[in-house]
Amino acid sequence: MPEILLLLTFNSLYCVGFFLAMEPGMIGGKLGSWLSHHLGKAYEPVAGCITCMASLHSWPYLIAFGFDWLYIIYVFALAGLNTALYNKLYHD
Repeated sequence: MPEILLLLTFNSLYCVGFFLAMEPGMIGGKLGSWLSHHLGKAYEPVAGCITCMASLHSWPYLIAFGFDWLYIIYVFALAGLNTALYNKLYHD
């Protein structure tokens, strides 16, 4: 169980970093703008919504542990942690 919590923490930091990197003016801003334009609402889980990103960016769990019933709980936990971490660091 501790390894899942460690993975969850690093996965969330990765998501927040990826989200910020795709913002306008950042290193991936032009790519983010292009993807957003071409993908529309499908861009949300790629890098357009910090909460939605948990669904797509939970791949480290699948690599480490495979697909099992805990994966669903992990995605919800990642969504919550992503949102809480982003809001605490950038909206306080």
